[in-house]
Amino acid sequence: MRTLEARDPIADWAAPMTPFEVLVSTILSQSTTVGNERRGMDGLRKAFGTVTPDALAEAPIRRIERAIWHAGLSRQKAGRIRDVARIVRGRWGGSLDGVLRRRTEAARADLVSLPGVGPKTADVVLAMAGGHPTFPVDTHVDRIARRWGLVPRTDYEATRAALEAWTPPGKRKAWHLAMIAHGRTLCKARRPRCAECPVARDCDWYRARGRRRPDKRLRSPEG
Repeated sequence: MRTLEARDPIADWAAPMTPFEVLVSTILSQSTTVGNERRGMDGLRKAFGTVTPDALAEAPIRRIERAIWHAGLSRQKAGRIRDVARIVRGRWGGSLDGVLRRRTEAARADLVSLPGVGPKTADVVLAMAGGHPTFPVDTHVDRIARRWGLVPRTDYEATRAALEAWTPPGKRKAWHLAMIAHGRTLCKARRPRCAECPVARDCDWYRARGRRRPDKRLRSPEG
C-alpha cells in the first residue's frame, strides 16, 4: 500500500465540497462511472447555482432529472435526492455537520436512514466529509482486496470490517483512494495490466494465475 500510495496519489475530490454535496455526489455515483457522476453534479450546479437542501427540497422532480441525466437512472436518483434534501432540511436544519460530529456508528445509522443511502454511500460520506476512520468498499476496492487474499468473496460489511482491521485508522481514507486509483488504471476487472503493476510480485492472484499465461490473456476471478 505504501507503493501504491506513492505511485497513485489521488486528489481528495471531496475537499472543496460540503458534506451535503458529498452525499448527493455519492448518490449520483451509484451504478455509473465517475465521469458521469461529475457531469451530474455539474448539471445540478448549472441548474440550481448551489447544491443545498434548500435549493433542492422544493425543486420539481423533472428539473432535477434534467440536471442529472448524465449520471443515469435520473428519475430514481432525482426522487431520492429531493427526498434526502427535505429530510436533511427538516430533521437537521439543512446541515449534516451535526450528524458527522456523532460517533461513527451513530452517524452511520443516521445516514442509512435516508432514502437511497446504503452502507457504502454512508461510509463514503463518513470518510470523505466527516473524517471518520471508515474504509468504504466500492467495486475496485472489493476486487483488489480479494485478489490480494485479504478477504473472501463475501458481503459488504464483512469486507469493510476486514479492511478496517487490516488498515491503520489514520490510513483508511488514503488507502481507499489509492486502491480506487489502482483499480481504475491497472488492476482492472477485465484484462488487468499486471505487467505494469508495481506490486504484482506480492499479489496472491497474480502468483496463482498471472505467471501461468501471457498477461494479455489474464481474466479476473469475477469472470
